[in-house]
Amino acid sequence: MNNIVLSVKDLNVWYNDFQAVKGISIDYPEKSISAIIGPSGCGKSTFLRCLNRIHEEVPGARAEGEILLKGRNILGSKIDPVQVRRSIGMVFQKPNPFPSMSILENVTLGVRLLGVRDKSKLMQVAEQCLRKAALWDEVKDKLSQLGTSLSGGQQQRLCIARALAIDPPVLLMDEPTSALDPIASLKIENLMSDLKKDYTVIVVTHNMQQAARVADYTSFFVLGELIEHGACSDIFTNPKEQKTEDYITGKFG
Repeated sequence: MNNIVLSVKDLNVWYNDFQAVKGISIDYPEKSISAIIGPSGCGKSTFLRCLNRIHEEVPGARAEGEILLKGRNILGSKIDPVQVRRSIGMVFQKPNPFPSMSILENVTLGVRLLGVRDKSKLMQVAEQCLRKAALWDEVKDKLSQLGTSLSGGQQQRLCIARALAIDPPVLLMDEPTSALDPIASLKIENLMSDLKKDYTVIVVTHNMQQAARVADYTSFFVLGELIEHGACSDIFTNPKEQKTEDYITGKFG
């Protein structure tokens, strides 16, 4: 098994009095894709957002347990959440390029915030990340145009390029294709498969076929609990838990 990059140990999450995530423990190997599936409202997105502490943006949210990034607990009280988000990138359900910024400015925002001002260095980062996001050939002649001028699928790949610009070892994706048409979705799926050569990708998806196509590992959540986690081939063809089998065969969910 590959080295473990991210290790979640007994994670519990509350929104005020409501417990959204209950005692979840999962290890994420480097250079792999892990999918999280389950019915709506089962805690998938809450769990994902805890992995880079974006859940803290919601009033009343709190998390207990450990999330170890290369052995260091990122939930520790002395850990700066901004630093965490530089190490664990995030791509959201709806493409969200910054509306007043050009394609180039969108991609390079993270490194500019880190103090990089050299134009040739910024261009180098932009090209590298846009290539990784399979977007360079489509936008290389219009980098000064607004990011919002692109199609939905292109905007989502732009957001992926932006997340990659600070070179995070882990990339989180929260239903990244749910707002896209089938052709754009397939491009994102192919892109995920390319990205796992260099990154650990964790993706929440409502689409079980997508999980089966792209993921190495799958976790099945119900009502905030982890019912089963394992290799994709096992989860989809030989699940250990009856609940998993019932969900995958469409008996509930």
